[in-house]
Amino acid sequence: LGQTGKQYLHLADYDTALEYLKCSLKIRQEIGDKSGEGTTLNNISQIYDARGDYDTALDYLKRSLKIRQEIGDKSGEGTTLNNISQIFKARGDYDTALDYLKRSLKIQQEIGDKSGEGTTLNNISQIYDARGDYDTALEYLKRSLKIRQEIGDRSGLCATLFNMGHIHLQNEDVQNAVMSWVTAYRIAKAINLAQVLQALESLAGQLGLEGGLDGWEQLSRQIEENEGGEES
Repeated sequence: LGQTGKQYLHLADYDTALEYLKCSLKIRQEIGDKSGEGTTLNNISQIYDARGDYDTALDYLKRSLKIRQEIGDKSGEGTTLNNISQIFKARGDYDTALDYLKRSLKIQQEIGDKSGEGTTLNNISQIYDARGDYDTALEYLKRSLKIRQEIGDRSGLCATLFNMGHIHLQNEDVQNAVMSWVTAYRIAKAINLAQVLQALESLAGQLGLEGGLDGWEQLSRQIEENEGGEES
């Protein structure tokens, strides 16, 4: 039930997702499955987050956090702290968001959760980006990129590269911005990552790149040809 709920959450069918997740939660509470309860509460929060109902999302996250701390689920605690930070970020409370992210990062580094660490470093960068501190944002993105390359987290790489492109553009470094986005396009295309491909399609219009994803494809091929020419 929990997995089915998650699938509907990824498909943005929030009503159906909530139905499955609430059924899952009821069973887990009945049988005293604390670990599963913490996970399900966390996942339910993401539905309310996606809907912009931050108060309800935060309520579910705090319940999830309490359980995860009680049972010593460090990995789950790191994830929930990260998700709580995103609520405060959405509200524009960057100081509180950063506090939760740093707590999440500390746990992830302690337990060797590389995937979580890559995500949290990426999310920390977005706080500095929002504050206009692009140098610090870029430092966190570089650390995130390194980890995600090491563990082969391709979807995570796409997110980090996409964000790096925006920082490079803010710094008027157009060449590195385009290279970041083209690399993100190549990876997203290879794994058919719809969310990133949609974001790149939208970005193409903003940049005046004709043809949406076709524009990125042409640019990718041009860069490949140029690189090949330089080598010979």
